[in-house]
Amino acid sequence: MGMGPIDAATTAVGSAAAMEAAVAAATAAGGSYALLQCGEDSEYVRNAYGGYFEVFRALLAEDGERWRAFRAVRGELPSDAEAASFDGFVISGSCSDAHGDEPWILALAELIRRLHAAGKRILGVCFGHQILCRALGGRTGRSSKGWDIGVNCIHPTAAAARLFAPLKLPIHMPVIEFHQDEVWELPPKAEVLARSDKTGVEMFRFGDGVMGVQGHPEYSKDILMSIADRLLRRNLILDCQVGVAKASFDVRQPDKDLWKKVCRGFLKGRLQSQQKQQQQVVVL
Repeated sequence: MGMGPIDAATTAVGSAAAMEAAVAAATAAGGSYALLQCGEDSEYVRNAYGGYFEVFRALLAEDGERWRAFRAVRGELPSDAEAASFDGFVISGSCSDAHGDEPWILALAELIRRLHAAGKRILGVCFGHQILCRALGGRTGRSSKGWDIGVNCIHPTAAAARLFAPLKLPIHMPVIEFHQDEVWELPPKAEVLARSDKTGVEMFRFGDGVMGVQGHPEYSKDILMSIADRLLRRNLILDCQVGVAKASFDVRQPDKDLWKKVCRGFLKGRLQSQQKQQQQVVVL
């Protein structure tokens, strides 16, 4: 027997409420996550925030979750037994090159392959985005367009719109950038999730559990400027590049709330759960 319009509407509302309750319950249950830190804490970030681990926790952590940091840059990585206890991993930025052959970088790339084979969820940011690409069969290197420093607008692809359908992504996603390397060639079967005028692969996805973000959703203006000032003193960037970075904040601000939803949703598998539940609502 079919449902009348009122019955159908009531059922749909009830199903939607059930979906929200299920997502909330999953969040409350918590999870276990690890940051693979690929750069040392700067004095500024250590004094102002307690280190990059706390910066990432501010972006990604929620009540009831367990978080731990591994200093990948010092060769500290989880054993396979330790890795099995985590639901997901975050790979940070670094002053090193993802295409470099330092022992810790090669060890990290090997760990990434094992984590992916084990079905772990992995989110990579800047260097993390690039080392994910390299480890899984892609290529990275210096950008022919040079440094990208400041707030930049990236543009999600149709694939991103589908993946993040519950979030209803805008056509422009402002994010803080600070990089001179980029993804040259994606791993086989990976798909581009976002592009910008300066960078062809701002975001990508590999399978259901791996995503890279070239920008820095975790950064704030003061963190970026502290790094820029340090590189300027070392003559690694130019005055004009610092000026452009400062001016970019007068044009637009990074959408921190949107990036929290994007990064948390992917890392914790929340988006896929929402999509499946929405599909069930439509079927009903």
